[in-house]
Amino acid sequence: MIENAFEFDQELHRMNEDELRMLLRELYLRADMAVSQGIAADRTDDFAVKVQSIFKELDEHRSRDQAEKQALEAQKTHEIHIAFGDSPLGSIKVAMGNVPGRSGRRFFTMNDYYAIGPLGDLTNKVNVQRRHLWLLERFHMSEHGRYAAQGVDELLHINQVISSIEEETRITIWYANNSHERTGLLYAMYLLRDRKSPIYIIETKDLYPQLFNTPEVQYEVRGTGEINSEKLLKMWHHCEHDEPLSSEERRQMEQEWLHLSAQPGHLRLMQDGIIQSVSEDAIDEFILQKFTEVASTRQPGEFIKSARIVGEVLGHLEQAVGDTFIEYRIRQLILQGRFDMEGMPHAMRFYSIRFAGS
Repeated sequence: MIENAFEFDQELHRMNEDELRMLLRELYLRADMAVSQGIAADRTDDFAVKVQSIFKELDEHRSRDQAEKQALEAQKTHEIHIAFGDSPLGSIKVAMGNVPGRSGRRFFTMNDYYAIGPLGDLTNKVNVQRRHLWLLERFHMSEHGRYAAQGVDELLHINQVISSIEEETRITIWYANNSHERTGLLYAMYLLRDRKSPIYIIETKDLYPQLFNTPEVQYEVRGTGEINSEKLLKMWHHCEHDEPLSSEERRQMEQEWLHLSAQPGHLRLMQDGIIQSVSEDAIDEFILQKFTEVASTRQPGEFIKSARIVGEVLGHLEQAVGDTFIEYRIRQLILQGRFDMEGMPHAMRFYSIRFAGS
């Protein structure tokens, strides 16, 4: 019997496509019946009405998406902007909203998390499935693990879109020089290896202090998603007359991808400006160190919320590994007997930890 949202989530992952369709159909029919009977009895079931409205909104959203897609396909694409994640792409869209040429401009996110998980030849469906399963096994229960719930076909769609960009389209890739976005950039360059399109890159992490830091205010960004649209627009204007990447620069990045993707490590960190592929437990000692620092301010043996430790590590690690991966490593340390746990690991805010035997 399913008793909570955590168990329901597990059951959803066990269902195949036919079972999910049957579940949704049954939910719709029962809601429709409840509303119909309620109207006949001069009363309505608020919950059933809400369920009906969810299906209605889903249909309206699909129709709107199809209309927008048809309208976009009818227009010629002269320029495409690529980013690594929904958050930076959204800010870039806003930034470019008033720049002339809007109707011929498109935006695309390579919405994978390239700092973690196996790589290999991701143009090969078998390798994409291997990567997908690796992430699914570790992150499907995470409140931020949306990537792992994506289908393999959606991940392969990234390859299709990038490698089929028309030759005359100007391509601008926005990235910060961290392990996630830099790895994504290298992969994008590999997918674009046969395209003759001019490719421009805007490296936001190093450009930010050049344009916006002052003697009084010094700020170092870790990722493009931290930068607001107004500053992204200024970055665009600063770089809009730059030269595209040369053939040699493109070849160098393609080779860098081939080398990196062949490395065995499942975690990528920046060390001295270069991406290093390391084992997935490489940040465990840092997690233990930060827990020690937080625990020193608490009563001996006190349990501390996992989310508190994740935040502490995220704030000081200076690596683009993400909170999902940090929380995964905390759960591994629990399984290894390094931490005791109190609560349920539905998500980081639902359980607390302390050193084992405290």
